[in-house]
Amino acid sequence: MNKNGVVLLGQYRPTDSYMHRLDTRAKMTPVFLILILALFTESYLFYLGILSSLVMALLYSGINRNSLLNSFKPMIWLVGVTIAYHLIFTGKDTKVLLNILGYKLTEGAINEGAFYSLRLILFVSMAFLVTLTSSPSDIGDAIAKTIKPLRKYKVPVEDISLILFIAIRFIPVLYEEFVIIKNAQRLRGVDFSGSIMRRIHKSSAIVIPVFVAAIARADELAQAIEVRGYGKTSERTYYSHSNLGVNEIGFVSICIIVMGGLFYFSL
Repeated sequence: MNKNGVVLLGQYRPTDSYMHRLDTRAKMTPVFLILILALFTESYLFYLGILSSLVMALLYSGINRNSLLNSFKPMIWLVGVTIAYHLIFTGKDTKVLLNILGYKLTEGAINEGAFYSLRLILFVSMAFLVTLTSSPSDIGDAIAKTIKPLRKYKVPVEDISLILFIAIRFIPVLYEEFVIIKNAQRLRGVDFSGSIMRRIHKSSAIVIPVFVAAIARADELAQAIEVRGYGKTSERTYYSHSNLGVNEIGFVSICIIVMGGLFYFSL
């Protein structure tokens, strides 16, 4: 966790909870099913039911509640932008609920804004649940084991899992780099306050150094991977071995029943 107490997407929190003890594949299976079912329904019952279950799982995952709330604060801006977009550009041919200075607030715009905002929160919550309770290496190994049959079709399974592992692992690293560089620029007298355009202009004092630092880290990582002989053998070995046991089967079964019931009643 970074110094300001915010849990970042992709930052694993090693605590002892039921979700942490589950095999990563058991946690990812319901996520994929939700993503698929979400494409076939626009029911608020389905989304609210799944979101409530995810929130309960997050609260009982052993992560500090205040940290979780602080982590979702950036979502307020994304939700606000989503709602504003739909209020302005969608639902023009639906019932007008309110007329403010010539602007017509329609029922369709409100429904679209609420629905897609709820979908956005749902997807982010799923990503938080998996990344907070599973280490990046466990996620990479789970993906590699899941798509292992694709080896027959010459798909680079290990390379795909390595790319995802690095991408997830670098999120908190780059954020910490961002905070360090921003504080250093402030000490040098850079003022990031003011209008939006002024902030965008001043952000180059942070973005460019972070970009350069990311390239340097990527080059060091590539050299480390090459020195360790990655890709020299045809068969990859794993440091830790996990199996789908009774807990995992029970968890996946309950999730399928709950999701299936919500999907059925939402039709």
